[in-house]
Amino acid sequence: MSVKLVDIESIGSYFESLSDPRHSRNRKHLLEDIIVISVCGMICGSDGPTAIHRWAKERADWLSQFLSLPNGIPLRDCIRRLMMAFRLEAFQKCFQSWVSPQRTTTRQKSALDRRK
Repeated sequence: MSVKLVDIESIGSYFESLSDPRHSRNRKHLLEDIIVISVCGMICGSDGPTAIHRWAKERADWLSQFLSLPNGIPLRDCIRRLMMAFRLEAFQKCFQSWVSPQRTTTRQKSALDRRK
């Protein structure tokens, strides 16, 4: 089985069309950072904001190689509020545009979860 590495730095570019639903005074974390952390966490089996936060905290050093993280890893409530505020259809469209070129075969596996 071949391992396909995912270009973490490119994930955010697929979500640029999403508008930031947060009020400007509530933007402690970059939108792209929260999205990339959420997408990577979900791909690695995280089933909600708490698990995504835990996954990201365990990989903070690795994530900081690719993301700005000016205020560290966003808390679970920050992740939850942002995910609830997005229009589901718009997020799905962005996610599908990222996933489509990634899956060349069903046997390839992302190496995201192996990085620490």
